[in-house]
Amino acid sequence: MAEWFSNNIGTIVVAVIVFGLFIGLVVKFYFDKKRGKLSCGCGCEDCAMKNKCHNKNAKRDKSEE
Repeated sequence: MAEWFSNNIGTIVVAVIVFGLFIGLVVKFYFDKKRGKLSCGCGCEDCAMKNKCHNKNAKRDKSEE
């Protein structure tokens, strides 16, 4: 077991770093969604999916029509 660990320490370290970054992004997207921030980074005015993407926008757009 110790020999396997020492032979693969580089792979293990890289995997832990990548996994940590992935978990960090998932947590960031989760909290951004709860705060109502856009995940695409642009406005919805010119977006073809503006009525489908965000429920708040879809409800507001339908009530304005």
